[in-house]
Amino acid sequence: MKDLDEPLKSELVSLCHRAVEAQDEERYHASNRDLYTVFEKLPEPKPEWKAYVWLLSNMGDNHFEQDEFAEAMEKFDEVFELDPTASDNAYLCLRRGQCALELENEGLAADLLCKAFEIEGKEFFEGEHSKYLKFAKQASE
Repeated sequence: MKDLDEPLKSELVSLCHRAVEAQDEERYHASNRDLYTVFEKLPEPKPEWKAYVWLLSNMGDNHFEQDEFAEAMEKFDEVFELDPTASDNAYLCLRRGQCALELENEGLAADLLCKAFEIEGKEFFEGEHSKYLKFAKQASE
């Protein structure tokens, strides 16, 4: 993975910090606006940059929080294609699994939500809608 030159990196890091602040304040549209600006400014080929997978994950999370499940799924699918360690990340498995369930892809949802449960346990699902933990438990039986 490549790193950015310092002036561009500084600008993009500032935008990313602003996007994370907006996420923390549940201003997901504002967050994605900044993240998409970062996306546009990343030189081609975008997948070669260190920030790319992080960027996709956060954009996907914002789309999920806005019930934009198809858009979120596109981002998480790309994360899983590009990052061989994504399937070991409970949070990425959870979010992609939730999107899959919302999009009625129950096979993929079962695999991913069970994986998140296997990695982190039921406490990891606290704060999420109870249907996701219920589905993971049923799928693992």
